[in-house]
Amino acid sequence: MTDFDNDGNKDIFITSGIVKRPMDLDYVRFVSDLSLKQARMHSDEYDDIALAKSPDGSSYCYMYKGDGKGNFENKAKEWDIGKEKGYYNGASYADLDNDGDLDIVVNALNGPALVYRNNSEKKNYLGVQFEGDSLNRMGIGGKVYLFTGSTLQYEELMLTRGFQSSVEPRLHFGLNGVSKIDSVLIVWPDQSYQVLKDVAVNRQLLVKQREAGGSFDYASFFPAKKELFSDITAQTGCKWKHEENGFTDFNSQYLIPHEQSTRGPGLATGDVNKDGLDDIYVCGARGQPGSLMVQTEEGKFIQADTAVFNKSKGSEGVDAVFFDANNDGNMDLYVVSGGNEYEDGNPALADHLYINDGKGHFSETGKGLPGLFFNKSTVSVADVDKDGDMDIFIGGLANAKIYGYPQSSWLLLNDGTGQFTVAGEKVIQLKNIGITTTSSFADLNKDGWPDLVVTGEWMPLKIYMNNKGVFKESDMSQSTGLWQKVYAADVNGDGNMDILAGNWGHNSKLWAGKNGPLKLYVKDFDRNGSVEQVMCYTINGEEYTFLAKDELEQVLPILKKGYLTYNEVAGKTVQYMFDDLFKDYLELKAETLSSSCFMGDGKGGFQRVDLPGALQLAPVFSFTSFSSGGENKFLGAGNFYGVLPYEGRYDALLPTVFSYNKKETGFNNTATNLPGVQGEIRNAKWINYANGSKVLVIARNNEKLLFYKQNE
Repeated sequence: MTDFDNDGNKDIFITSGIVKRPMDLDYVRFVSDLSLKQARMHSDEYDDIALAKSPDGSSYCYMYKGDGKGNFENKAKEWDIGKEKGYYNGASYADLDNDGDLDIVVNALNGPALVYRNNSEKKNYLGVQFEGDSLNRMGIGGKVYLFTGSTLQYEELMLTRGFQSSVEPRLHFGLNGVSKIDSVLIVWPDQSYQVLKDVAVNRQLLVKQREAGGSFDYASFFPAKKELFSDITAQTGCKWKHEENGFTDFNSQYLIPHEQSTRGPGLATGDVNKDGLDDIYVCGARGQPGSLMVQTEEGKFIQADTAVFNKSKGSEGVDAVFFDANNDGNMDLYVVSGGNEYEDGNPALADHLYINDGKGHFSETGKGLPGLFFNKSTVSVADVDKDGDMDIFIGGLANAKIYGYPQSSWLLLNDGTGQFTVAGEKVIQLKNIGITTTSSFADLNKDGWPDLVVTGEWMPLKIYMNNKGVFKESDMSQSTGLWQKVYAADVNGDGNMDILAGNWGHNSKLWAGKNGPLKLYVKDFDRNGSVEQVMCYTINGEEYTFLAKDELEQVLPILKKGYLTYNEVAGKTVQYMFDDLFKDYLELKAETLSSSCFMGDGKGGFQRVDLPGALQLAPVFSFTSFSSGGENKFLGAGNFYGVLPYEGRYDALLPTVFSYNKKETGFNNTATNLPGVQGEIRNAKWINYANGSKVLVIARNNEKLLFYKQNE
């Protein structure tokens, strides 16, 4: 990584190629058969045969241009890189012709070396060469901080680059159009340092260790910024930890895109005992009861009513909400059951309604709820018919045995006493709407009635506009995705409600390099009574299976009969691979994987825009908002581990603060302000805390709760 076009941003040059490809799947199978049938491991007699069968692994060089924001674009063709195939082991860069930009030398096994002369447009630069003392004459390990205006570049002198390769012992900084450098800070390996100011550009700057002095203190040059949040978990006394049970979705549905059973813990917050302090209910996994934690005046959280919630530990709570169910002025509790383990009809899939006695103690009511014995995912509440009581939306997730087929959701209407009935189709159409993961009520068109936003996996963003208690559905155009969270808020401050929507993101094999929709084909392809899911990505209008032939054959052995080798289907479309089997299927699609903001016009219309790149690093499962410095800010969080090793777990997203810039009509650069938080974050909610402060509660899958106080 270095700056090849002198625009001030790092670019990436990659060499590749190997003489033989021993990991070729057909070759692995051949060698295995040879070892088994001819006892190859007991003699070297067959080694030449095995080597001769190993396919060629020659490849190309690649070049990616960086934009300074973490994004890289393939420029190999435009920059005349990678025309020749070969076995490229290593590379070195240096300014070979002293024209101010870096050239490249590439080592090729069994072939001539490549020399790439840099003919990029002339831009300003600075080279820094070290003259060290004692045995380290080249100053290896020396650091340079280069300041120009509001920008900072940093380099450390380390010579090794890849396989047996070294670069020249000097640093290179591209400066784009900068004509003078404000200052250069040089830190030597012995921590002596020097500062040079008003440094001229377009030259090689020689720095000498004997001219340095003192002892470098990083904090004095780069004072730590005041963090937005402080971790106060220890002082809350909360010891509760979510304990995910040992269920593996792939054992029952091998070809599903990812697990559905690790969506917990759900989190509900509210003042259950009317002391002005918010309390917490957090859902447990199967076999672990949910926990009500009441806040004390000292800011501690004490578990309450454990015997009540222990009775339902056979159910897996996936979402929960505090609300007044029976109009007595107290916060009652609704807990949604799911988990993707039980087949429809299992009593463990029943939801639970707990009634508050007014003092913060709960008892479960055995009546008042319809029997919804299905795998569910989300709950939202609002007075949808303006009759003075709160109604409930419940989202249906996926059938535990036939992932992909759309499931129903339900709107439960309250009679005012906590008795709920399912709204009919004349009120709202929710039958078989999809694999719902998230929902939210909000007044989207400013008519005073709560509208409903619903979406999920392989679903569009569905808007149900409320016309005096009767809902009309509309789907956002080209919005199908793998949506995990919606959060309604006025993001851009124009007075209209917008929708933040967490999706699967860009940091995946499902998105990178693809220019068409992700698709899922669902069918009993081999007619054996079980449903299979075949996920495909699209490149230039052609669809290819995401999983390789051997993975698909685990469930579809019929494919072995059609194609004995991997080479027969390599680079072939799903239509070619499945041939006559590929018909009469259910086709689902995800047209965008970008976590997004749907900007509202106040009339029920929306326009989708991508959220910043820092929020595309992993699936986003949670949004929340807060005010800081007089500005409305948002925090997004997520990560997801329940995927096959081939896809790779998503763990790159730290809780990330972002905001909207009205002047530039776009999102500001993001800043991650909770660097100590790792894991699969499922919920983040604010509570009223002791001493009148606000505290952020973070719920993570298979981890303890975290508490963060905002620093003003």
